[in-house]
Amino acid sequence: AIMKNSVIYVISTILILSATTLADVKIKVKQTMSGQTTENTTYIKGKRTRTEMMGGVLISVSQCDIGRDLQLYPQTKTYTVTAYDDGTDSTTGNSSAVNTQPATKGGTMYISTTLKDTGERKQMFGFTARHIIQTIEMESSPDACNPSKSKMEMDMWVIDAEFGVPCSLTRQYRPTKQGKSGGCIDKVVPKTIGSAKSGYPLWQKMTSFDANGKESFSTIQEVVEMSKATLDPALFEAPADYREVADASRAYASSASSGLSYTGPGSSS
Repeated sequence: AIMKNSVIYVISTILILSATTLADVKIKVKQTMSGQTTENTTYIKGKRTRTEMMGGVLISVSQCDIGRDLQLYPQTKTYTVTAYDDGTDSTTGNSSAVNTQPATKGGTMYISTTLKDTGERKQMFGFTARHIIQTIEMESSPDACNPSKSKMEMDMWVIDAEFGVPCSLTRQYRPTKQGKSGGCIDKVVPKTIGSAKSGYPLWQKMTSFDANGKESFSTIQEVVEMSKATLDPALFEAPADYREVADASRAYASSASSGLSYTGPGSSS
């Protein structure tokens, strides 16, 4: 379950858009996976987004303007930080909690993204939507921290929207260090194939395939509501009474030690 959620998070970051930002927007998205349906709410203001999942149990905040993402855990009032990799050694936006221990060099993770425009068009929410097929193949070298091979396919209807999140499609993430003593860290090598333009997905089916090419799971995300709104900038920051932790496992540990029941990503219940 932890690996599956990690893969979904990586793929979601690759899908972040590049567009002109104007009005604040509130968007409700219905997600169906393994026969279960949930509804997430995303708020967009300028160069920042906030997505509330599982009824607000988990909150993801993208701060594109300073190059990082936050994962907020309201039950334990903790949060983690993931910085974008700009190809330099700058520590701007890095989590101090993550960098307290040295990392061990791992291998290389190769990520190939292929974009294809089918040429099909249709009207959705007053926009002209384009039918895009995006395939992402990930394969690591044998000496990687967690050697793996997988493929994701996104069948999407996307739009060019005024509220798109202004992050580059080619942005990279610094791989998360594993373990209590800094652990292992892989180098990520991305490659893009095809000149088709992506956009904001109003409907998307994501299918995951294992190392043998067999389908492992699929999920469908569909925008069910879209409206303009005036949003408080504080929604896109970590609350002052939240404590930063190095990784999600420490947030879960805080939940367990507090006697709270947690049923989010990585839980066995």
